[in-house]
Amino acid sequence: MGKDLDQTRYCTNCGSTNVRAQMWVNPNTHEVYNHCTGFDEEYDNYCDCCKEFVELYTLRQLWKAFENYPVNNDDEIEVDFLSFPAGTSKFDVWHWFDERCPNNLHDDLMY
Repeated sequence: MGKDLDQTRYCTNCGSTNVRAQMWVNPNTHEVYNHCTGFDEEYDNYCDCCKEFVELYTLRQLWKAFENYPVNNDDEIEVDFLSFPAGTSKFDVWHWFDERCPNNLHDDLMY
């Protein structure tokens, strides 16, 4: 798995990088290209772990989405996020992000 904040795509359901994106191929030149500008069209992406069509986000996009998740007074997330069920410590989620950052969570995503 690559450690690039803006290149690697993650399933927005489970956080897996075992995903596929629909591409188009020019049959004459064999040039492969994505028919849209991003990977955010749910019907264009598939997660091999979830076995369903999903949206794909970069690590930076996932972090931005996580910033808005509600956390209770015990520092637990109140709704499911990726493969983390409600009630999981936000620090466990932070650790997941930290493992995927090229440098570390603090330097790459927090500031």
